[in-house]
Amino acid sequence: MKLNKSIQIISHLDNLDSFVLPLPDASITVKDLNWRGIDLNLLLTFDALFRLKSVSAASKELHLGQPATSYNLKRLRELLGDPLFERQGNKMQPTVRAHEVAPKVQQILSIFTQDILPAEQFEPQNYTGQFIIGVSDYAEQIFGPDIFDTLQKLAPQSKVLLKPVDSANCVTLLEDQDTDLCIGVFQELPNHLNTTFLYREKHLCTFDNKVLNTKLPIPLDTYLNTPQMIITANQELTSQVDGTLEKMGVKRNVVLGTTRFLTIRRMLSGRNLLAVMAEMVGRSELIDDDLVLCDPPIDIPDFDIDMVTLKRDANHPRIQFLTQLVQNLIQDKVRELRLIR
Repeated sequence: MKLNKSIQIISHLDNLDSFVLPLPDASITVKDLNWRGIDLNLLLTFDALFRLKSVSAASKELHLGQPATSYNLKRLRELLGDPLFERQGNKMQPTVRAHEVAPKVQQILSIFTQDILPAEQFEPQNYTGQFIIGVSDYAEQIFGPDIFDTLQKLAPQSKVLLKPVDSANCVTLLEDQDTDLCIGVFQELPNHLNTTFLYREKHLCTFDNKVLNTKLPIPLDTYLNTPQMIITANQELTSQVDGTLEKMGVKRNVVLGTTRFLTIRRMLSGRNLLAVMAEMVGRSELIDDDLVLCDPPIDIPDFDIDMVTLKRDANHPRIQFLTQLVQNLIQDKVRELRLIR
């Protein structure tokens, strides 16, 4: 089996008991051998010498110096207890033992070059496993249906599992719970994770203007004098907005807190109440209501929505398929929502 270039992968083969090479003594088992003395370069050297019958030609093909090739041959001879190749004229002729070993060596190299080294092409239509996605609650509400529908269309035999995620559990989901990717707002993630920007989220002010009956965008005094509700993850009825207002020397009146984005729109309808919420939640067509959206009367920093994956899985075909699909779907959805309302 001819290889165009040397495979620079060293394998200690500690656990490859299934690979059975002909041994110099039938009484010696695979476990008796010192597998730490074997690497793939030895097998590549054997294969090249067997085919080319020349140390110099084998060295050239493997991009090795002749001393290195000769050293590998010496190790092979010691390992297998046979000369393996003997010089006859200008050729290195294989021994009977070398002829016995050659098919096994070629089989092992074939497994590495055809089955292990190249990643298998992912065929979603034949995939019967799960796609596991960590997603924040509001992102699940907005993007979950499109992600599920598209995966059902492209991978009809698959299952989809959506898990709640935040900065606190993102790493655990990816490392310990077989999660393929996470979507949301994340802070200070470790270096072994990949972060892909999806879109920039901004804040909008939303309320039922049939009740408030105010001009748009809402004036600061109306904003401050109207009871407000907020999203809270820590049971505190304050946020960065209150810090901004404090610097301005004013306060707002927060009367209601919730952990659920979807609750905000239900609560605002028909009430003298307003909220500042993420733009995509406000623009989402999930709820058909008469709430209005406008820019808030104060500056509130935008924030990024990211997709996070493990760096070590970046080249896996299934992960590549899923990340590209999710990225395209979410970015398309954001453009759509920003156009229609």
